[in-house]
Amino acid sequence: MQELYSKEYATAEQIHQRREHVRASTEQLVQQCDQFPNGTRVIIFGSSANGFGSPHSDLDMCLQLPPSVSLPDDEDNSGAKAMAKLAEQLDLAGLMNVDTTRLTARIPIVKFDYPLLDLENGQDESDVPTLECDLSMQNPLACLNTSLLLAYSKLIPQIQILASIIKRWAKSRDINNPSRHTLSSYGYIIMLLHFLTFSEPMSNGQVETIQPEKDKGQDQQHQNRQKQPPSAPAPIIPNLQWMDLTWPKSPLHTPYQEIQAKPQNQYCLMQHPTETDFWVNTHFNRLNDHQTTKDLQDRLAARNHPIPPLAILLASFFRYYAFEFDFKKHVVSLNSTLSHGIMEREQKAENDGWKLYGQTLSIEDPFETFYDVAHVLKLATFQRTKKEFAMAYSKIIDSVTGSNNAVWNRENISSQSGHDLIDWICEPLPHDD
Repeated sequence: MQELYSKEYATAEQIHQRREHVRASTEQLVQQCDQFPNGTRVIIFGSSANGFGSPHSDLDMCLQLPPSVSLPDDEDNSGAKAMAKLAEQLDLAGLMNVDTTRLTARIPIVKFDYPLLDLENGQDESDVPTLECDLSMQNPLACLNTSLLLAYSKLIPQIQILASIIKRWAKSRDINNPSRHTLSSYGYIIMLLHFLTFSEPMSNGQVETIQPEKDKGQDQQHQNRQKQPPSAPAPIIPNLQWMDLTWPKSPLHTPYQEIQAKPQNQYCLMQHPTETDFWVNTHFNRLNDHQTTKDLQDRLAARNHPIPPLAILLASFFRYYAFEFDFKKHVVSLNSTLSHGIMEREQKAENDGWKLYGQTLSIEDPFETFYDVAHVLKLATFQRTKKEFAMAYSKIIDSVTGSNNAVWNRENISSQSGHDLIDWICEPLPHDD
């Protein structure tokens, strides 16, 4: 799996440099446009910056106005007029296929293709390699999400590898297209992070879902109280929104600790850009410097039970959502904590008006907690998605055990390489002609 990731998904430094060149060039054009105040910046967000992209990811960028500064046109509340003027300038500068059809969206967007080579005399534009770009007005929540996912991607190398395989699997199995009522790649990443923050490695090399103290029976609680010292859950990765920030610097083998409530102060509360009655809690461990990241990585390496192999993590992820996660009772959420347990639908119904008796998966956005990332799912597409989880898990188990299930119609199932197994799991869904 590591070899596959390095070959097909790892983003080379040359790609990062190319994206930075496009960003800087776009920023220069923005600064030449009189519709935006001096100091307006262009920021990369999304898969090109969150640690979970690929060399082929499109480039998502947004404008960032200077603090406490607004657009010169007081009547241009959404920024659509300014973006329309900028689109004209982008076209004049030689950017290709400038598209303004999404200027009426909640957050106005201009799409364009950035030519990666200068056009030579008489050269057909279709022969020039381009990078697809989306440039939006201020999008602070998207940038916040990007920072959170980037921090998670730094924790252990297994996260990026697992994410790349899951995204390939979802796309190949045709369950990765929100316009067709299936989940976005972002949705699958949140599902992966929830699984990793609410599962723990065991002494036998397997993975088990963490059972919060409040969900344990009285007998088990009594047994735990008799233990000296008590056994504390140790998730595969910490929850960066709830982890106690002092834990990474505490003595080695100090049990994993979470805070009981997020801080509520001027430094971590941000008014939602469009839902003005909603305040976003931006608190999480950003891992902004090398030492902070290293302290946390060292703490994870010192755990009692090592992180299981990638194959077990992948199989456990598929098993969790195929057979273990109670979608009728629970919500996939990074605000699930070890003290309070997995987020429940009843709580979301009370706080945010979500359906109490939903028949499909629900995924809470980490910051816009009123937003269901999985709202696009229909009953039929959810059932098909869940079936795909079960099928992927069965393929891995049958490959390990050598069970030649007649459904597969596949010979030498136990002798295939890891690369062959991934190709099998990610086998494209056949389409009717």
